[in-house]
Order: sequence, then C-alpha cells, then structure tokens
Amino acid sequence: MNHTIVKIKTRERDNKYRKLFSNQKLYELPEDLENTVEFIPDHNLDEECWFCVNRFSSQDYCIPLLKREFSSTSYELLEKSKFSDIEYLCYIEENVFFLQKVSPTNLVKKKKIILSETATFKQECQEIVIHIIPDAIYIQESDKLCFKNLSSICSIFKGIDMLYREATEEETCNFLDNDFIELDNFSAENVKKANRKRIAMATELMKHMKRKKKKIIMDSIKDYCPQLVSAEGRFRISSERDLKLLLYGIDQRFYTTPDGEEKRIANSIIRMA
Repeated sequence: MNHTIVKIKTRERDNKYRKLFSNQKLYELPEDLENTVEFIPDHNLDEECWFCVNRFSSQDYCIPLLKREFSSTSYELLEKSKFSDIEYLCYIEENVFFLQKVSPTNLVKKKKIILSETATFKQECQEIVIHIIPDAIYIQESDKLCFKNLSSICSIFKGIDMLYREATEEETCNFLDNDFIELDNFSAENVKKANRKRIAMATELMKHMKRKKKKIIMDSIKDYCPQLVSAEGRFRISSERDLKLLLYGIDQRFYTTPDGEEKRIANSIIRMA
C-alpha cells in the first residue's frame, strides 16, 4: 500500500501535513539509486549517480515527517480549500519517501484541455505534474537522503543549504587578509558567489590543518601556479580566476598524470576509501 502526503502552508504548529490520497502509484525506485556519493560541494555529479546525506534523521534540517514512524491514519484528508497551500508532496511506499516540491505557479487556476479516454475541457484547473525523478528520496532503513540537486530541495529541508554555504562578508575579508595572500587591485567586493562558497570550504579545511601539512600544500600551489607567486613569496590575487586557483590548491585539486607529461586540475573529486 502507498500513500501521498502533502505539506501545506498553515499557522498551525503541529498540523502541517495532510493526506492527498492512497493507492495511486506516483514513483518507481530508480535503478541507479545504489550509485550514491556523499555530498561534496563542487562535485560534478555523473548522470547515473546521486548525492546522499547519511544519518539524515539526526540532522537539524530533517523534516518531522521523516523523523517519526509513518502511519497514514495520523493524517487528515486535504480539504479543497487548501489545494493552493501545497508546498511539497511526499509519496510513501515500503518505508521509502519520495519528495517533490510544488511551485506556486503550478497551482494557479488555468483553463485546461485534458486528453485521456476523451478530450475534456476544465474551466478552472489546478495541477501538479509528477516528475519522473523526484527531488529527493529518503530511505528510512538506511537513514539516507538521496538527491540530484541541492538547490532543488532547499525549500523542503530548510537549512540544508548549510552543506554548501557562502562565506560571509567578514569571513571573505578574513580569508583575503591571510599573510600568504597579496591583493593586487582586488578586494572582498570582487568575490562572487562561487568563490565565496569555496572560501567557506577552504576556511574550514585550514582550521584543521597542521603547520607541516599547510606548508606542503602552499609549496604545491607555488609549483603548479608559479604565476601567482609574488617576489615576497606570497600569492598575488588580482582576479576571480587567481582566487579560484588558490582555493583549488588549498583543496588539493592539482595533480600530475602518471606519465608526468601533464599537470591538471580536478574539477570535482570523489574521496576513495
């Protein structure tokens, strides 16, 4: 048996979910769901893979629906007057939860021609188009959330964007003030979104770096990016590209092919066990 639950906008603190219907199959479990990569910011996901967050029910951004044992009898049926208040839907089958956000534009009443057994005209019709691939899948048995795109689930899991947050203005300024950096007509005002995210990651990495490891990494960056090194031995940053190269270096993205013939940058990485 399967059930479809929706989250609605309401001022009620504890009664935010309603049952839409039961015994209507919306999704199939994707065959490639075993191909998961623990979420790593900046990773370019292969088409057949999924990001995942393990121990998801213990995370602050996990929704109440996934934290407790599901029982369909705990949910009232959705009233027609609440159709426009749907924020996302959750299809549940065999302790697997398929989640899809619902855009307000989908719920605007429109004229429709429905093509089924016959053509039917609807004067005022609201619809939710069910995607082939849901925005997220939660597997209760393994306590794992799987998804393809972090930005598509931020409205469902409030706060999950902390997995890939931007550095604040203060954090950006503090990073650029490091003694290994020399700014050349460049400041925090010039740092755009992508590099602010990389700064947040680099700052976290450097917090846990021992002095010896930090020196090895800095020497490696100088080897791979000699054009960044100033006369004083610091990294001269004059553009977003310079900053990106430095941040890639701190994340140890530079490598040489086994034959020694090419130096390369890993655009994304998967850490091997």
